[in-house]
Amino acid sequence: MILEYWLANMRTLSAFCATLVAIMVISGLVSFSAFAQTPGPSNPNANSTTAYNLLHGNQTLYNVPPLVVKTDLPSYKQGDAVIVTGHIRELENKTALTLRVFSSLKNLISIAQLLPASDGSFTSKFWATGPLWKDAGNYTIVAQYGRYTQANATFYYGGGNGGFFIGQVTNDTYQLKAGSQTYDIPYIIKGGTIKSMDVYADKFMLEITINAQSDGSLTVTLPRELMDAKFPANLTQDQIMAGVKINPSDLEDDKFIVTVNQKAVTQFTETKNQNVRILSIPFHQGDTTIDIIGTSIIPEFGAIAALVLAIAIISIIAVSAKTGLRFMPKY
Repeated sequence: MILEYWLANMRTLSAFCATLVAIMVISGLVSFSAFAQTPGPSNPNANSTTAYNLLHGNQTLYNVPPLVVKTDLPSYKQGDAVIVTGHIRELENKTALTLRVFSSLKNLISIAQLLPASDGSFTSKFWATGPLWKDAGNYTIVAQYGRYTQANATFYYGGGNGGFFIGQVTNDTYQLKAGSQTYDIPYIIKGGTIKSMDVYADKFMLEITINAQSDGSLTVTLPRELMDAKFPANLTQDQIMAGVKINPSDLEDDKFIVTVNQKAVTQFTETKNQNVRILSIPFHQGDTTIDIIGTSIIPEFGAIAALVLAIAIISIIAVSAKTGLRFMPKY
C-alpha cells in the first residue's frame, strides 16, 4: 500500500513538474541548446580560420570602414547643435581625432579635436550659430585620424543672420535598471528632455519617454550587452538536433526597429562597434515616446522569476512528502 501510494504521488508530481517545465519553456525562462544563442563550451576550433569565422566572426575587421562619421540629422537651422558620432576601427595610442567643418563656400568655419573612447567610438557637437554660419547650402564635416585615415559627412544648413543663438541641448547619462544590473546610457537630446527609460523584455524593447518642447533629436548610446539586433542563424536541421550553439556576437547585425509615438521611423542614423550601437533619432514637438526594438535584450525579471518558480517547486515537493498532499483525485 505504501509503495502504491508513493508511486501514485510521484506520477502526479511528475505530471505537475512536466507542466511547469512546459510553461517555463513557453515563457522563455528555459531554453534548449538546439535553439539557444548563448555562448556554449569552448570551441577547439575557435582560434582556427574557418569560412564561418571569415563570414561572421571577423565581420568587424572586414566590413567596417577604418573611420565612420555621421550627423544626427540631415539638415539644421540657426541655433541648432550639430551632433557628430562615429567610430575608428584601429586606434593609435593617444592619437586625437580632428573634425573640421566647411561651409557651402568651402570656407573652414569650425574645428575640434578629441580623443576617442577606448572602443573607438566618439561623439562631438558644433553649434550652428555666429557670423561664420550665415550662408545656406550643403556643409561638410571632414574627420581626420592619423596621417591617412579620413571620412566625410555632409548636411544642409538653412542659413542665418550672423547672430548668436543656442537652442536647448542636454548631454547626460541615464542610469537604467534592467534585471539585477544598472546600465549607464549616455544620451544627447535636443529640443526636449528625457523623463524615463524602461525595458520590456517580452517585446525586446527599450521605451524612452520624452518631453518634446520643439522638433529635435535624441542620440543614445546602447551597450550591446543590454540590447542588440541580429539576423537569425541559418542552422540546418542536423545542427539543431545536434545542439549546436551560436554566439550572438558572431551573427550579422540587423537594423533596430524604431518608432516615435508608435509610428515607424526610418530616417535615423547609426554608428556602431563591437561594444555599443549609437542611434540618432529625430522627433517632433509634442512627441512623448521613442521605442527601440531589437532581437535580444536583458530580461527584466527573468532570473528572479526562474528562482521564485524553482523555490515554489521545491516547497511543493517538501509539503507533499510531509503531508501526503495529492494534486489529482485518487480513483
